Amino acid sequence: MPSPGAPLVLVFFLAFVSLFAVHASGASCAAAGAESPFLLAAARTHRKDPLAGLRYYTGGWNISSEHYWASVGFSAAPVFAAAGIWFAVFGAALFLAGCCYCCCPSRSTSYSRAGLVISFALLLLFTAAAVVGCAILYDGQGRFHGSTSATVDYVVKQSGDTVDNLRTFTGYLEAAKAAGVGPVSLPDDLKGRIDDVVRKIGSASDVLAARTASNSAKIRDALDTIRTILIVLAAGMLILAFAGLVLSACGLESLVYVLVFLAWIMVAATFVLCGTFLLLHNVVGDTCEAMGEWVRHPQEHTALDDILPCVDTAAATEALSRGKEVNYRLVAVLNGVISNVSNADFPPGAPPSPPLYYNQSGPPMPLLCNLYTPDLHDRACAPGEVVGPDAARQAWGTHACKTDGSGQVCATTGRLTPSMLEQMVGAANVSYGLSRYGPVLTDLADCSFVRRAFQAVGKDHCPGLGRYSEQVYRGLLAVAVAVLLSVLLWVLHSRERRKRSDAREMELVAPAPPMYRHGYPVEEKALLYSPRRPSM
Repeated sequence: MPSPGAPLVLVFFLAFVSLFAVHASGASCAAAGAESPFLLAAARTHRKDPLAGLRYYTGGWNISSEHYWASVGFSAAPVFAAAGIWFAVFGAALFLAGCCYCCCPSRSTSYSRAGLVISFALLLLFTAAAVVGCAILYDGQGRFHGSTSATVDYVVKQSGDTVDNLRTFTGYLEAAKAAGVGPVSLPDDLKGRIDDVVRKIGSASDVLAARTASNSAKIRDALDTIRTILIVLAAGMLILAFAGLVLSACGLESLVYVLVFLAWIMVAATFVLCGTFLLLHNVVGDTCEAMGEWVRHPQEHTALDDILPCVDTAAATEALSRGKEVNYRLVAVLNGVISNVSNADFPPGAPPSPPLYYNQSGPPMPLLCNLYTPDLHDRACAPGEVVGPDAARQAWGTHACKTDGSGQVCATTGRLTPSMLEQMVGAANVSYGLSRYGPVLTDLADCSFVRRAFQAVGKDHCPGLGRYSEQVYRGLLAVAVAVLLSVLLWVLHSRERRKRSDAREMELVAPAPPMYRHGYPVEEKALLYSPRRPSM
């Protein structure tokens, strides 16, 4: 099978919706997608494509197309651009401010009381907004983690059930090789073909089990990592917002600038993570819609055909055909023993010669229903035929006899010895198992199991994945914007606080005006401007 070759986000989501999720090679998938007459999620994926000169992308959902990824990535471009602008512009502003502070220090003491009050009020407002954003982010990451974990659990269960069904089917095939009555069993050439099918199905089930275990472990590790990053980010931004509020309110300008430097990096990282979740949210929505359209149009050739395991049906078809053949031949062998041996009447007084004559007598036994014709088409059971191992044990049990000391010759009336009864019921049970698990292979061959999985994921899991990934994206955006504005207010408010503190200190160290003996102030040179006393 082709080796996996898509990005982690693709593996992350497609592992939810496909039990086998094998990625085709880039060239073949792109060619298949180009030839596809039916486009999945065409309206939703109608976005500008930067690789095509910003013309709109018209290829529909196609994870193998670089133009699809470019267009869905471009939908998050404003957020990534905001991260770049903030990092570059504010970083340059920090550098220039540091240079000016070192080279041209200014200790102006003029401040605005109104500006001080307004900046503090706005700082409280944006700190509250940061708190609300952190709460939304924390709640969203918890719900997103729960939704994705539930989806992984569902897929792992479906995969485990499929592996169990395949292994049970091969177990019945193995049992059919040993099934029979006495020396009568399946021919050797059919046993050899059974070995080939068992080897192929066993290998496929082992690969599926290993791939499911590996992918689920990787996905759970990725989910845990994402959850840890979001929790740490929410806690860090919350602490940063409160620390900035307290330090700026205290006028500790030097410590505020340390926080400003940390906030410069964390806000940029938050914008980047916000853009990543916006991209993931769009991919989730695209894929869910593509799955729904594929379920409604299963016969159309689409881009999903390149990653679904039911495209190559050779192994499943061969196993299904071989299972029918083994079932038909096994029931034919069993009915041959019933017709030619158990129901045969030998001359009275003839000496027993097991296994053909073991003193059988009594009413004839019913035949086991053969579900297939010689050309392996479905066949309806004839009246009087036994269907299933339970009915066979009940019907054939009344024909069992008691044996002599050898255990091979009937001592009472009956058509079967107890050992023959167990062998025949065992063969009937193998036949029933092969017929029961045949539809499992049919589902594998015609993709019915994937269609049911897609329906379940679309109905039960897609709404939560889309809703909670959007909640995480909105929480990240709210936190980034609130802290960004808070950073600017930290600088403004702490400077106003520092100026007011400097002004008060200057007032305290300024010399006091001269005073009269009785405590009244004397204006400087006031006597020079006093009116002249009239001469006498």
